[in-house]
Amino acid sequence: MQKTFIAFASVLILFITSCKKDITDNASSGSTDTSSVSQTDLLKDSVYLYSKEIYLWHDLIPSYDTFNPRQYTGTDDLELASAVLDAIRKLQPLDRFSFVTTNEASAGLETGADVDYGFFVKAASVDKADPVDSVRWFVTYVFDQSTAGAAGVSRGWYINSINNTPITYSQSSINILNEIFFGSATSATFEFVKPDGTTVTSDLSKTSFISNSVLHNSVINAGGKKVGYFVFKQFFGTPSRTELNIVFSNFKSQGIDELVVDLRYNPGGSTATQDALADLIAPASANNKTMYKYIYNESLQQGDFPLLKHKTGWDSESFTEANNTQTFENTGGLNLSRVFFIVTSGTASASELLINNLKPYMDVKLIGDTTYGKPVGFFPVDIFNYSIYPISFKTVNSAGNADYHSGFAPNKVSPDGVNKNWGDVTEPSLASALTYISTGSFRATAQSEQKYKSAMKMQKQLEPANSKLESNHFNGMFIEKKK
Repeated sequence: MQKTFIAFASVLILFITSCKKDITDNASSGSTDTSSVSQTDLLKDSVYLYSKEIYLWHDLIPSYDTFNPRQYTGTDDLELASAVLDAIRKLQPLDRFSFVTTNEASAGLETGADVDYGFFVKAASVDKADPVDSVRWFVTYVFDQSTAGAAGVSRGWYINSINNTPITYSQSSINILNEIFFGSATSATFEFVKPDGTTVTSDLSKTSFISNSVLHNSVINAGGKKVGYFVFKQFFGTPSRTELNIVFSNFKSQGIDELVVDLRYNPGGSTATQDALADLIAPASANNKTMYKYIYNESLQQGDFPLLKHKTGWDSESFTEANNTQTFENTGGLNLSRVFFIVTSGTASASELLINNLKPYMDVKLIGDTTYGKPVGFFPVDIFNYSIYPISFKTVNSAGNADYHSGFAPNKVSPDGVNKNWGDVTEPSLASALTYISTGSFRATAQSEQKYKSAMKMQKQLEPANSKLESNHFNGMFIEKKK
């Protein structure tokens, strides 16, 4: 396949000698004098060229002349860069994930830095499965340092109105939610209804804060056993690992017998943080054994990545399978033989990687709903003020399991009890875990099972609207940026 590279001259140092060679070699194939090339066109070219080099399915990407990245447009640079990567993503039906974001937002995926109200919502029935007019938008989680956290907003509340406009399960209400959470609005007045029926009005603003990845942790007594339970929202970088170490140190000091990890809203994140959490959970028998392997495209494995080599930290990188095998280290701290995960369709990527990596070494029980299905990931490449995330690797666990694109089905189907706060032992998914720990079976009372069945039916009906709103958030697993 003929390659036509566009010289980036002094505008992009990343090309240096490799571009000089390509310009010479391809002088007759349409290479352009960069003195007349705009930064916008250079951005489009960069998205294409880097993707061509690192994309997991790079052989699907046609030549530069055929693909013609400069044909794509947008109202701003982020939109047009996204248009180029979207076109690449459409070449592979399995790719629902490649994306472009700002350098600032990219950094936030590792640090937890965000600009937001600091909470999110999900449609669910108030007190009965039908009809739809009983549906409200419940608070699913709140970050401690956000304006919502400071105002005391809590999981289990639901929104009654925004700026004095009633919020129901209607298209007009969904439009308002999209505008308030993801549009140009920077503040709003929310009226919430608490579980006891009282109302609270809060004036909230989108402000800068650092997200906590552990939303809750506690030790619960069930069946004569101490059960460690924690809610893990996202795999950020170093801050998440610090939080996890604190939580597990507490669990160890309290001598827990069982562990329930709540990943129901966890979209993934840093693979290094996944590695750390897997080590904290895994039994001693897993120590020094294979956790998983990264699999890259053939060109990367063979060392053929001239553009990436000019990026900081990548010049001597090896992408071979032998050099990209992660092993368990310092395991067995809690002496666990099994672990329970609470999951939903929003449980993705690094969360699924954790589940997949532990399955060969311990008894893994899943409670909730089928997970998202994302066995692939990426590493960011910075171009001007943007970071591109083309899918660049897949993972394979020690048993050879790799392609769980349909997600993991639960051992126990259970609804997301959004009207219950974290740690409430009557919340359906947590209750199911505690029931199993106490009795050796997931089977609850006939009345509870019927309630769960009705709630799951309603949850499935509401899933399209919830998924569409949630799609505005990050979903993926990534290798942290080279420093």
